[in-house]
Amino acid sequence: MPASKITVTDFTNSPKVQANLKKLRETFGPNGKPFEVSDVLDAEGHQYVNLVQKGGGVLGVALVGYTYILEKMGIRFLRMAGTSAGAINTAMLTVIGKKQEEKSTRVLEAITNLNFFDLVDGHRMARWIIKRFITHKNYFRRIRIIAIAIIALFTLLLAGSMIFLILGQNNENLQMVSRPLIFALVIVMIVIAELVRYILKLLKKFKTSGYGINPGNFFYNWIEKQMRDNGVLDTTDIINKATQAIPGLHLRHDHPQGITDLTGDVTFIASELVTQNKIEFPAMAGLFRKDKDSLHPAGFVRASMSIPMFFESYFINDIPCNQPSIRQKWKEIFDEDDPPSSTRFVDGGILSNFPINIFYNSKINVPRLPSFGIDLDDSAPEDKKSSQQTGL
Repeated sequence: MPASKITVTDFTNSPKVQANLKKLRETFGPNGKPFEVSDVLDAEGHQYVNLVQKGGGVLGVALVGYTYILEKMGIRFLRMAGTSAGAINTAMLTVIGKKQEEKSTRVLEAITNLNFFDLVDGHRMARWIIKRFITHKNYFRRIRIIAIAIIALFTLLLAGSMIFLILGQNNENLQMVSRPLIFALVIVMIVIAELVRYILKLLKKFKTSGYGINPGNFFYNWIEKQMRDNGVLDTTDIINKATQAIPGLHLRHDHPQGITDLTGDVTFIASELVTQNKIEFPAMAGLFRKDKDSLHPAGFVRASMSIPMFFESYFINDIPCNQPSIRQKWKEIFDEDDPPSSTRFVDGGILSNFPINIFYNSKINVPRLPSFGIDLDDSAPEDKKSSQQTGL
């Protein structure tokens, strides 16, 4: 029977999730410690922090669990930045609803409705191999055994054919034996030749498509739909979502800077290979188009999570590199005198997998709100404790 589909309530009602919430509420409840992590609050009493979300492949699903618990404890997010898998949750938390609302359950709903294997949208042979790698234990070991068997069969047939041909020069019976061996040898050679031809074809496509198995079109369309369903149709829309006003924003204590410069924003990190630069979207969209709205923000997220090998590189082509405004942007940001006409992006984690530096402001001496960062780790808590005790 097929596995039953996981739902949002399967997560929110999980005993471990409920136990963690209970522990937090008991520790920071009416009879516990005051839960104060930020001096920036809204009219409803939510506390605001900056949030950076790290890349981590499939582990990125855990990011939603982290933000879910934070939201349940009354924390909201003013400025956000993310790389790779972190860029996905960052985008979702940006486009959904209003700043003061809880959003993680809606992110969970979108994720639970997603068939993750649909992200594998490459060649049918690649899909076939990846699916069996996921569902079959020791799959590549089996492939190696089959390959060795084919080579061994070819070697035996070749040796047998030669032996019987030589010995059967003056023996008709031995010649009769050699004929089926030669026929079988030809069949095996054709199979091997076709396999080699097919592999070379895939390798050529692999190279021309940016060294990735999957084009990533399904993911782009999926994140674009999530944005569209939440009213984000272009780059201006996502900037407006990130910078939207927060009702009743105020400080817990007086501060020299007040709240005048406390505005939200969002940043997706991507690594650009042609010029070897770290790109911050949407702030640097002007490097590639005079009209930033001609670049869809779904492309920013797609560029950030272009995991090498698994996804093809993300390209921005036909850059009007001779336009004065474009040239000026490249000069200002990267001191580049000759902007490229085409750029190629891979996973932002190559250059900045934990972009917490985005939130640094040298003009602020006394912080008003903290920056929270999510560091993904798949080791069990007991393993960490053991490593700390042994000094590893």
